Amino acid sequence: MSITALPARTVQAIGSTQVLTDSASLVKELIDNALDAQATSITVEISYNTLDIIQVRDNGHGIAPVDRPMVCKRHCTSKIKDLDDLAKIGGASLGFRGEALASAAEMSGSLVVTTRILGETTAVSLK
Repeated sequence: MSITALPARTVQAIGSTQVLTDSASLVKELIDNALDAQATSITVEISYNTLDIIQVRDNGHGIAPVDRPMVCKRHCTSKIKDLDDLAKIGGASLGFRGEALASAAEMSGSLVVTTRILGETTAVSLK
């Protein structure tokens, strides 16, 4: 499924007061994304102060070129398209609100997502 913006009704219905509050919550969200991308290998690198570097690498399916402009945009997700999809997602995905990467980008000011899909010879960095 492609990454798209959720309708306002859906955003309001699934809105959450939970935000990324610390480095651990960010790492958890990034690992959830890797698992949702069917990664079988995940490595995490965190600097001693847990602020300078938080890097999660995985071998998941990557982000398709057509979806890359939507990365790190609020309420944009590939997991659901509308409120009705919530009934179908049960257990199929660890995250679906389209908030984690957007929040991380806002908090860090320097988030970089590097991705490559099968068939691409080099990865692309999205800033």
